[in-house]
Amino acid sequence: MTVAPRDVPRPPSLIGSMLPPVLFLLVCGIVGPIFLVMGIVMAGEPEAGWLLPTGIGITVLDLVIGVLIGRGRYRSAKKLHRLRSNGRSARAQVLSFDPTNVRINDQPLLKLRLRIHGDDLAPFEVESRTVVSDFRMPLLYTGDLPVLVDPETQEWEFDWDAAEPIRPVAPVAPVMPGASGAAVLPPAAAEKSPAERLAELDDLLRRDLVSREEYDATRARILDGI
Repeated sequence: MTVAPRDVPRPPSLIGSMLPPVLFLLVCGIVGPIFLVMGIVMAGEPEAGWLLPTGIGITVLDLVIGVLIGRGRYRSAKKLHRLRSNGRSARAQVLSFDPTNVRINDQPLLKLRLRIHGDDLAPFEVESRTVVSDFRMPLLYTGDLPVLVDPETQEWEFDWDAAEPIRPVAPVAPVMPGASGAAVLPPAAAEKSPAERLAELDDLLRRDLVSREEYDATRARILDGI
């Protein structure tokens, strides 16, 4: 199934992709153009002879870095446009994901291993280093996410807009000691079996909603109440 035309973004522009990073680097590296202008203005003065070559070198370096970043932005935007235009909707089973301790634009870069499958699509596994924003990180714990896939090239992208929001998990009710020292459960928690409460507790730990110390203490109290 292809994506509806209304969901397809405009084709990316090469100039539009390259211009912002080039201008940004020229502003951040303004010392290069300054040296360049000063070298031209003070041409002929022996003490200013180093300004022109230094300014040219810094300015060229800024331009090269900006063009490389812009080319990467353009390729990414072109790939996304192609997938949204001709890609098929599929599912990606998250087999594993690990941090790389690298952040790009203040967002974590993760090492992902996925198994992509769908209707009329032969399942295949991929490994990729992908930037996932902090507020989308919990979606990886669901274990199954929507993706857009090109069946011919096996290129893919997460379809975050189609991902279902995570439903909050009810917190595990604490075990309260009774007058005799025995464990007494609150009424709401007493309706659930120890296995269900342990499963909820494991899920909270997996989502980093409880610390390891809280997990161990609560798990011990649940096991003591069996």
